[in-house]
Amino acid sequence: MNDMKSGPTAAHGLPKGFEGGFTVLMAVYGGDDPERFTRALESVFANSLPPDQMLLVVDGPVPDALETQIDKLQATELCVRVHRLPENRGLAMALNAGLALVETEWVVRADSDDINRPDRFAKQAAAINATSSPIDLLGGAIQEIDFDDAPMAVRRTTEGPENIRKFARKRNPFNHMTVAYRTAPTREVGGYPNIHLKEDYALWASLLKAGARVENLPEILVDATTGHDMYRRRGGTRYALAEFQLQQHLVRCGLKSWPYAIVHGLARSIIFLLPAPARAQFYRLVLRG
Repeated sequence: MNDMKSGPTAAHGLPKGFEGGFTVLMAVYGGDDPERFTRALESVFANSLPPDQMLLVVDGPVPDALETQIDKLQATELCVRVHRLPENRGLAMALNAGLALVETEWVVRADSDDINRPDRFAKQAAAINATSSPIDLLGGAIQEIDFDDAPMAVRRTTEGPENIRKFARKRNPFNHMTVAYRTAPTREVGGYPNIHLKEDYALWASLLKAGARVENLPEILVDATTGHDMYRRRGGTRYALAEFQLQQHLVRCGLKSWPYAIVHGLARSIIFLLPAPARAQFYRLVLRG
């Protein structure tokens, strides 16, 4: 079932950087926190540069508290399209379902529990417009916050196409909740690979293999919710197995050799099998640099 309030519009006088318009793509599922979901939505529409469309994918049944916020969103924002999946299919499949419906040249990703800074979209549009060569994928820095909104670490990413490609051999080169990407090249590589909680990294690898033009901004674009629950979710057997799927994908994309992928996959899988507190400590001190 789809609910359509309005299609894309060019009435906002978009900067040249988002010529062809942009759609904010977000997925929500039954386990999301209603309060944080509400704040995430508000941060999208509080931006100084409003989107042409917001496409919200509801990944399976959600509780009444989330349904209430979805109903309010549709009642107050004309550019919202809601696409519902009858059952929970996971983030990759939900995002791919949304990607198939995008009608604009650009997609801007937003997470259902993170807060977009008020000038995020304008900064990305300006950066795309200012570059001397076209960009297909653009990310930026995040301010990590805990569940009480207390600031934690700032997570910046490497800049420059060659540096990004080199970094991608070892770790995820983009903060996924900050990215803006062109719709057509992303569809051409097949969208998000269905790798549990690693679909973003896998997509960047696919785009790099296809020759996508990439960049990161040094500015903080998003306040991203983190904490012990995130480290609890990012562990266990399922996550360790997904790590090996990711390593295979990185090899296929030409970012790694098989020996390096095997060693790296084993090392990271051991970390993911640690108890959550130990994993959190290691993640902050080592994996995040």
